[in-house]
Amino acid sequence: MGVMKKNLLLILALFTITCVQSNAAVTVEQVTEPDYIINSGYSETTAEEVMLIKNRVNGKPAESAVLKKRNKFVRFCRNMYGYLDPAQDTDERIHHDIEPSPNYRDL
Repeated sequence: MGVMKKNLLLILALFTITCVQSNAAVTVEQVTEPDYIINSGYSETTAEEVMLIKNRVNGKPAESAVLKKRNKFVRFCRNMYGYLDPAQDTDERIHHDIEPSPNYRDL
């Protein structure tokens, strides 16, 4: 076999390898599952926020699992603290529409 044929076969093999389609091992649905996110080293809060945003985009009811765990007294105290400190993170950070101009709710 000549040197020209070897080079041509080598170039053809490299071209074929680069053109082969690569497929991911996991899908987007699997990557956005809370178990996968937590096992990847992220916190439960991050997994919950991903779940809430994913449910909101899909039109499903987006209820926080953390708020369901709390009793009425804890929710009442948190709401009262929210009135005193407007910079506290609330559930509205995910559920409100973002406006390009500043608003009193952005405090």
